[in-house]
Amino acid sequence: MTSGSMTLRVARLEDAPAIADLTRQLGYEVPVSTLSERLARLLPRSDQCFLVAELDGDVVGWVHVVVAEYIDTGVYAQIGGLVVDRRQRNKGVGRLLMTRAEEWAHQQGCAAVRLWSSAIRTEAHRFYERLGYTNVKTQYAFVKSLNADAEDVIRAFTPRIDR
Repeated sequence: MTSGSMTLRVARLEDAPAIADLTRQLGYEVPVSTLSERLARLLPRSDQCFLVAELDGDVVGWVHVVVAEYIDTGVYAQIGGLVVDRRQRNKGVGRLLMTRAEEWAHQQGCAAVRLWSSAIRTEAHRFYERLGYTNVKTQYAFVKSLNADAEDVIRAFTPRIDR
């Protein structure tokens, strides 16, 4: 566990710059203004939960969980994203965020939590397995832009991974 004072709480609009910084660590460049607009739409929704981990007043991680329902699976929770600051990894922050996300999902009536993780994020795969997640399949991810700026739209779905 990290030293200092760790708290988990629902994200606020003023967290947008810190969330944008962490999102860059995942390989996604989202301008703070765009992220703020998205947070303003997402935070009031009852079918979504966006939590941040705060250590000594600094946002050091976030998790986004969404209730989904499909004809073939029924209701479940989908992890939309999870990131912990590189300097705080392997200290229990991600585990706390996932535990809280799972608790929220259970309260929403979800019987399972599902997530996707890029094939190259092998450390993340081991983390999820340690939390009890099972890799159930390998698949391809497709996207089709419905706008004229197709390249930018598609790029938003593809992380830039620094190795």
